[in-house]
Amino acid sequence: MVDVELIASGIPGMDELIGGLPEGELIIVAGGPGTGKTMLSAGFIYWGAVKYGQRGVYVSLSEDRETFMRNMRAVGYDFEKLEERGLFKFLDLLTLMETGTAELLKLIISETTSFKAQRLVVDSLTAIAQGVSNPRELRVFLHSLLSRIMRELNCTAILIEEVPFGEKGIGHGFEEFVASAVIVLEKDMIDDKFMRRIRIEKLRGSPVTNNRACFTLRSGFEVFPPYRHQKIENPKSLRPPRDPPNRYSTGIEDLDLHLGGYPKGSTALLEIDPRITRDQYRIITWPHSAGFLQKGRPIITIPGMGSNLRDVNAFYEAYAVTEEQRRISRHFLAASSIGHNPPQNIIPYDPNEGADAFISKLEDAAESLLKECGKPPLITVSMDSMEFNYGDEGTLKIVARLSAWTRRNEGLSLLVDKLTFPEISKRLASIATIHLKLTRKHGCLLLYGVKPRTTLYAVKLETEEGYYQTRLIPII
Repeated sequence: MVDVELIASGIPGMDELIGGLPEGELIIVAGGPGTGKTMLSAGFIYWGAVKYGQRGVYVSLSEDRETFMRNMRAVGYDFEKLEERGLFKFLDLLTLMETGTAELLKLIISETTSFKAQRLVVDSLTAIAQGVSNPRELRVFLHSLLSRIMRELNCTAILIEEVPFGEKGIGHGFEEFVASAVIVLEKDMIDDKFMRRIRIEKLRGSPVTNNRACFTLRSGFEVFPPYRHQKIENPKSLRPPRDPPNRYSTGIEDLDLHLGGYPKGSTALLEIDPRITRDQYRIITWPHSAGFLQKGRPIITIPGMGSNLRDVNAFYEAYAVTEEQRRISRHFLAASSIGHNPPQNIIPYDPNEGADAFISKLEDAAESLLKECGKPPLITVSMDSMEFNYGDEGTLKIVARLSAWTRRNEGLSLLVDKLTFPEISKRLASIATIHLKLTRKHGCLLLYGVKPRTTLYAVKLETEEGYYQTRLIPII
């Protein structure tokens, strides 16, 4: 492997994905129209200045300074401030296109050298290519850029290339071999939802374990590396968002914002991609329960197959659930998994007694909590345990009675379905008032609404405040 030093790009999520970009080398950023090439490249300059104090030059052959600044301000990139601090220079060379590549190169080298730039973007090679008749001129331009700017000044340069619709190859067939990194940006769809993908075609100096990831242009360029659970030692309790008017909060502020909360008396369905692990989907389900408890509302949970007291305690510890809050919690566990003398808030059940006996226990627990707290409980049911223990008919009977009780008492039920039994899953979708789907692409957790329809959101878990905070970032 060639010995190449990497520098941090500074772009949120990018360095976590690939470790950085080759320092003092050429990087190709390619993609079709509207894929985010300008935003990625501008982010490279912007974050290099903001985080590391590195000077950057943006050479534009496609848009003027005013348009560039306006577009960047819209996503929070304040390049005017960086200009004032002497960290950024914008070169509008659109009017110099007819002078030829030699003059363009001369001006770029002169400005980059005098500014002592450490980062450079040329937008774009495609525009330069349109002004030359001989491909040799492009090769000379690239090699001169490499030797005069990057190698001598140790300046890292991004060269933007447009990939026409329907084309798979990049550029003119030689720049990929000269570049030390090739990054391709793409658009895609997931279940009719718009998605963006970054693909690392080449990265000299570093092995790339994950060469694909989702990204967004929501507030500038942000990459979503494969999800990794972050553990907090001695976490604080959740700070629950306020309930939307006449509705229940989801326990996740971003989800409330986009969904509007849950109508009282509703049954919500969270459909889980089978590839998603229990630790992953809990960052959606557990805030629901923690939010209810923080507001003095009771909860009932029926965990998934194989759950035991350790899982219950893991929830308590993760969200710093108090003894008072535990007192208004009820957790149904298979009798075979808990042994003798379980805690008072654990309700053992025996599947052999049948669905009617389970319904009776569930309704008794709900009525008892309603009477004690004066508020209906959130009832969270992992459908795999119901389906395995009670079959199609028993499961649908339990769900029907649960939904009726919830509607009658203006409570909230959350059905968590891992698609173990597809026929039952179809029936659940017709019963639910709210229908969400949690899936995964390139290791990124993605959530979206089926009923009501929403855009696609990347799911992140933030821990900086000392407690677990689930964030949803729109993919736009």
